[in-house]
Amino acid sequence: MSEARNALKEAKKAMKENDFEAVSKHCKTALKHDRKNCNALLLFGRACQELGKVEDAKKALLMATQIEPENIVAWQGLAQLYEKRDELATLQEVTTAFTTLIKLLQSDPEKANAVYRRYAQVQLEREDRLGAAATLTTLANRLTEQRHITEVWQNIAQILSGIPDLPEEHLPKLLEALEHSLNESVLGENERNYQTYIKLLYRTRLRGRPGVATAAHNMSKVFHTAYPLEWICRMFVEMTARPIEGEGEFPLSNEELDHYMKKLLQVNASSPWGNLAQGLVYQLDGRLLEAKAHLRLGAERAASSLLGWKLLLESQSDAGDWPGVEVTCRRSLEVMAANPSATIPVDKNFEEYRTFLSLMQARAFVHMGHRNHLRKAIDILEKDADINLECGVLLVRSRIKLLEFDEAAADLERLKATYGDATQLRLMTASLLAAQGERQQALQQLTKLVKDDPGCAEAHLEHGRLSYELGKYGEAQLSCMRAAKLDAKLAHPFLYLGHFYRREGKMDRSLKCYERAFSLVPSDDQVGAALSDIYRVLGEHDANFSLLERVTREGGRAGGGWAWLRLGLHHLATQSPQEATYALQCALTINPDDCAGYECLGDAYMARGAYAAALRVYTVASQLNPSSLYPLYQIAHIKQLTGEMLEAISGYEAVLKCEPEHEVRVVALVGLAEALLASARRAADQAMFINLRDACTAALAALTRAGSMEPEKMSIWKLVGDACTLLHPVPPSLTPFTIPARLTSREASDLDETSQLDKLEVLELGGRCYGSALRLCQEDPGLWHDLGTNLYHQGRVLEAKGEGNKAVELFQRAILSLRRSLALDPSNSSTWISLGVVASNKLVGELDLAQHSFIRACELHPNAVAWTHLGTFYLTHDNVNLAHEAFSQAQAFDPAYINCWVGQALVAESVGHRETLDLFRHTTVLGVHPESCLGYAYHISKMACDPTLQHNARTQATIKQALPTVADCTVFYTREYEDDPVGLNMAGLALEMKGLCRSAVTAYTSALVAAQEGKVNIEGLDDGLRINLGRALGSLEQAEEAVEQLAAIKNPDFFTQCALALASLKAGKFEEAYSGYTAALHWLAPDDSQKSHVLVALAALQYKFHNSEEAKKLLFQGSQLTGASVHGLLALAALGLVAGDEVLSSAALAELNPHQHSKQHTSHVAFLRAAYAALRSKERDARVVLSQTIHQHPDSAGLWRSLAHILLSPSHTTNSAAASRRCSAAATCGATAAKLSQAAGQTDTLSQDAVTSVLARLGVEAASRSKSKEASGLREAQRAVLMCPGSPEAWAALVAARLTAGHSQSATGQLASVWAKKATPAVSSWLQTISTRVGQHV
Repeated sequence: MSEARNALKEAKKAMKENDFEAVSKHCKTALKHDRKNCNALLLFGRACQELGKVEDAKKALLMATQIEPENIVAWQGLAQLYEKRDELATLQEVTTAFTTLIKLLQSDPEKANAVYRRYAQVQLEREDRLGAAATLTTLANRLTEQRHITEVWQNIAQILSGIPDLPEEHLPKLLEALEHSLNESVLGENERNYQTYIKLLYRTRLRGRPGVATAAHNMSKVFHTAYPLEWICRMFVEMTARPIEGEGEFPLSNEELDHYMKKLLQVNASSPWGNLAQGLVYQLDGRLLEAKAHLRLGAERAASSLLGWKLLLESQSDAGDWPGVEVTCRRSLEVMAANPSATIPVDKNFEEYRTFLSLMQARAFVHMGHRNHLRKAIDILEKDADINLECGVLLVRSRIKLLEFDEAAADLERLKATYGDATQLRLMTASLLAAQGERQQALQQLTKLVKDDPGCAEAHLEHGRLSYELGKYGEAQLSCMRAAKLDAKLAHPFLYLGHFYRREGKMDRSLKCYERAFSLVPSDDQVGAALSDIYRVLGEHDANFSLLERVTREGGRAGGGWAWLRLGLHHLATQSPQEATYALQCALTINPDDCAGYECLGDAYMARGAYAAALRVYTVASQLNPSSLYPLYQIAHIKQLTGEMLEAISGYEAVLKCEPEHEVRVVALVGLAEALLASARRAADQAMFINLRDACTAALAALTRAGSMEPEKMSIWKLVGDACTLLHPVPPSLTPFTIPARLTSREASDLDETSQLDKLEVLELGGRCYGSALRLCQEDPGLWHDLGTNLYHQGRVLEAKGEGNKAVELFQRAILSLRRSLALDPSNSSTWISLGVVASNKLVGELDLAQHSFIRACELHPNAVAWTHLGTFYLTHDNVNLAHEAFSQAQAFDPAYINCWVGQALVAESVGHRETLDLFRHTTVLGVHPESCLGYAYHISKMACDPTLQHNARTQATIKQALPTVADCTVFYTREYEDDPVGLNMAGLALEMKGLCRSAVTAYTSALVAAQEGKVNIEGLDDGLRINLGRALGSLEQAEEAVEQLAAIKNPDFFTQCALALASLKAGKFEEAYSGYTAALHWLAPDDSQKSHVLVALAALQYKFHNSEEAKKLLFQGSQLTGASVHGLLALAALGLVAGDEVLSSAALAELNPHQHSKQHTSHVAFLRAAYAALRSKERDARVVLSQTIHQHPDSAGLWRSLAHILLSPSHTTNSAAASRRCSAAATCGATAAKLSQAAGQTDTLSQDAVTSVLARLGVEAASRSKSKEASGLREAQRAVLMCPGSPEAWAALVAARLTAGHSQSATGQLASVWAKKATPAVSSWLQTISTRVGQHV
């Protein structure tokens, strides 16, 4: 034993020195001698634990506890070992160790409590949360200090809260822990504990919903957040909406609840339970409008809760908001479909509540009343019609509204068989009769029904409505009053009472009834529309706007069509077209077939200036209701505003064809007249005086009809005056004017009767009409201005007639009228301009007044028109510098204003500026002006007649480019000034240069007539006009008339004599022609060059008489003169070739060598040289001559033509391949010649070149024996006809090509027969032959 004690002593000593190996050794020695030595076991266990031999340590400590079961040290060591190494023991072993230790330490509470904590920690580490919570609960019951107790309970709450699926039996323990954990601190886990505590209270219902509200109330005192406020509002909503018997009342006062609701909505305006609570409070107070707003927001935020939708449904149902009821039912049904386990907010099962929502939705559809809504209601009610009587009645009501009378009657019979003769069924029977048109029978049944059941408010209402429709207003009023008394929630009795009072003029009572009806059913379209209309009638625009804005805001874009429509009209009336457009678009979204809505939307677009959009909208309105005249009128008006006058006129005429009412007819006639006058102004600007005359006379006819219906309308008389005044520029040839006789004679009764007036009489009529308008409105400055303008034009007409005194009197009256206009409106620049124009007239001569007026106009309203008039004033008085400055100012204001550019051109012309022509050319681009037309035509004609510029290529190109414009300008000028011989002469020259000889002859003839009338005294004018006229007549092959005109020339010269001789030659008067040329040669020829030309003409006559020798003599004589005629040399060479005189031809060709590269004569010289070579049987040399010349002058169509002719000439070769090549080359040359001729405008040779190409192609096909229907020859022939559709030769070539290609012979024969009558003799003979042969073959 001593050895054991010594070993144990050494072990303790080694333990103090932390020599655990020695401790283990000594303890083993001691245990050898005494295996039940508890101290040795304890020391050995400690040493093994420190050395990491935990299994040995566990065995030693367990053996020690077995030897001494109450040894605290052994149990403490074992517990510590289990704490550090949890894998050594099971949970049961750990529990045994700690519970034994706790029992042994009962005498020392502090140590026992520490063991409890350690035990709980071990349990948490081993995931035994419930056990840890139980241990800590025991500990909490042992503790005495509140601080420690709270700490333990907090740990318990934390532990239990962390368990995901805490069993129900442990929830009370968690609640108890949380109750002990809660305090007034805002730090730590207190807020989360509060939140968990409230959730558990609501979940367990241990203290009911009042307890939850109380807990939330307590939390709100500590934490000023939205969370407790949400629970307070939620408990209020649930306890109020679905109370439980015996639960008690809501624990908070109304003041506290109101405080918390407002505070919550301030923190979170979109809080679901805050809005639901606030809406519920409003609903309990009867404030349904505010209740719906908050309940809707709350229900949408808590979308998965059926309670919010149920509260909203009740509020909407009470308020009669049936569109809202339908939406709420639909959303509720969606929630139930998505979540079959959703909590039902009423005492019904899932299916019952779903059926209730479906029927409620059907009821909403019925009350909404649209056809689509009623159809949806029937779809619902047909499934549930047998549930109760109400469903059946709704089904019948829906069918009646859909006019399905047979189905409604069948449903009624089925319901009567089930429910008997119920009051509601009798009511539906009467409604069915009324809908079928049997109103009297329906009224009788309703009368009987209200007697049998006087307490049925709906029966009284239906009786009153039917009586009102039948005109029995007294009975209707009594029935509606009884219905309102029986059921104060019915809105329509008040609606019809409002109608009754409004009919009697009792607007105040009517307003009150409408307001009462609207408060009951704010979603009813009839009620809302009636209230809005009465507001508008009474001038309560603010109240009306508030009403409409509220309804549209609540209904959104999907509801309240009547409100959107009236809101749009309100915005239109207040000049807010943008807002009106949006409102009316919303209205049409709801009612897309509303014609009136489209008309209002069109008005909104019109107010915004969006004419294209307005036009589309009015078009849709017209399509929806073709009988409506308003959209047709507006379409025509838009066309008028956008400048489409022809369409506008057609539109107004379409309105008038519908025979509208008196007022509409007057408006349409005035609109038609305005469109016609606008068209007339446009025609006047374009110098289209026939159109001007027709438009003005048509406008006068329309205004006469309008005036006969509304003679007191000033605008009609003003427009009549405008129509008469607009006719002032019409030339005399278009007079007299056909005017309605009603305007000139009071005795005329027929509106279709007309009279003929000249220009002065029409202008006087316009002045009288302005006077009639002034009698109706004497203070209108515009009318005084128009009257002054009209008097000025009357004076101009008298001035043109030479009646100066009368003209001056009219000018003075015009000045007085214009001064009167300025007295009324002194800032009108147009009136100042008109006054200046009148004062500057040469008969008036008030130049100071004119200058002052123009300057005043520039000061008041500086624009292009004012500055142009001032510049014109200075220019007419030879102040060129000031005129130039004024025109420059006008150009700066409006660069597109033609008059200022015309003024600048006249200034440039007066000083001889080099840019005069360019300025006049620019004016013709800008528009039509008489001075512009005449000036440009004059300068172009001057350039064309200048002999020094005849060979200037640039000048000739300019003239060619300008000719079309010059022709148009002179035509425009002569339309207005048709008695100006100089202008007519220039027009004839321009037209003649364009090749329009017939029009030129007309212009020359008119000029000659005007010159003979003596309106213009210019020396030699008659002779010049006759020369031009004779030349134009000669171009038209009217030789006799040409001779007549040329022979009447009083002072002939060389050129007129030659022209007369040429005309005589064309007329077949050869002797007169020869005599004429002889006289020109001997007496009038100015030089040898002209004599040479005359000798050529005489030689041509001799050759025509088959006197070749004399012709040759004359040609030779001409070739010897200085400046010999090249044409004479060409004729001499050709004559030599024809006569076979090589010497003569060679000599003539030698004389032509200087001209072989002249652009005018190159092709002729080359052709003669080639012919000379061919005459000598040198065909190759002929082709070489032409080919070489073509290389030098490839743009000469004549050279290509000549080469084609040479290649097509008969050849001695019999080789088909060679012939094909020659024809192919000839076709290419002919096509090239045709292209060059077409490009150069040489129409006289175009057909010749095209036919050449066709014949060459046909030769190619003949040589190759081609019979293809798509042969190139046929294509060339078709192209030739396309280029020259009037050429018989081209059509003859087409006939040949068709025959070659094997096309239909009957059609080809008909073609040949037609063109044989129009072709030259040779071609005609061939075509007739073809036609005869084809006919025989057919």
